Amino acid sequence: GTATTFCVDAGTYPISAPAILKAGDDLEGQPGTTNPVQKWVDGSWVNTKVTQHIPVVKLDGSGTDNLLRARGNPITISWVDLTDASGTGNGSGAITAGSAGSDFVVEFARIHDNASLGISNMKGRVLDSEFFKNSNATSSLGFNGSAVKGITEFEAGRVYVHDEQGNGLWCDVGCSNDPARGTKGFWVHDSVVVNNGRAGIRYENSPSDALIQRNEVHANGSDATRGGIDIRDSQNATVEFNVFGGAQFRFLDPLNNLVTVTYPPNTERIGIRATDSGRSNRVNLAAVVVRNNTMNNERIIPEPCRSSGSPVVCSNNFGLGTK
Repeated sequence: GTATTFCVDAGTYPISAPAILKAGDDLEGQPGTTNPVQKWVDGSWVNTKVTQHIPVVKLDGSGTDNLLRARGNPITISWVDLTDASGTGNGSGAITAGSAGSDFVVEFARIHDNASLGISNMKGRVLDSEFFKNSNATSSLGFNGSAVKGITEFEAGRVYVHDEQGNGLWCDVGCSNDPARGTKGFWVHDSVVVNNGRAGIRYENSPSDALIQRNEVHANGSDATRGGIDIRDSQNATVEFNVFGGAQFRFLDPLNNLVTVTYPPNTERIGIRATDSGRSNRVNLAAVVVRNNTMNNERIIPEPCRSSGSPVVCSNNFGLGTK
């Protein structure tokens, strides 16, 4: 019943049952090191807005569905490396946040190589963190396979999401309104989202709000052609100032070696896709604004995207490609 700050020294800790954090708790790993994620631009390396945080506190699952469970509000988790959560059903993931609140925060984390997603039923904010190779169980794909999935509006800022089997960042099943998120709603910003098997960023079946802005979005959709940013059966979304096309990045690999990787465009050069399934039990596509994006010869679906009088309205998108 007492809010507690748990300070964890550097080390690798086998986790055989989830640690349950309650209202007011703060789990703080000993701070590790940082590395800028860089992009090759006009002949030189330029820092993106994303920094890799390399924790020295590692929680390694040993037969447990989750590593951490958040129950209550507020709760903060920082500076931890989370891997090997084995759960694949409802409420699975390295972190399960279904019982957390609007002030839940995950930051400075590295979450990877889990059977299902990195964070399930996300609420609140995930900031300055890295996700890769989650959703290793094929049963999670199309169900919750992603780095982070929420059914409530959440913020994802300055995150590095790469090499996921499913979607990168995903809000679905209504993406219910959270008053704490204001008019931005499902807000994905200033992130690098690359080389994910399905959509890089997906906003699905929601009448709420979404703002997707200033992200680097490359090489997504290799296993399911959904586009770098994919809006499906949803409303009130603004997609702006994102960058698409092929790109080269420099970052630390899982063994913390500095590597350079060249990513191709998103599959079938679909940078942004906004579609309506026509199903009566889902939200109608409406009020989607796509503007001021740098397409680098990638496409916007629907083609052509009209400047007015359509569920999807486009303006000032540069370097737009065609089919």
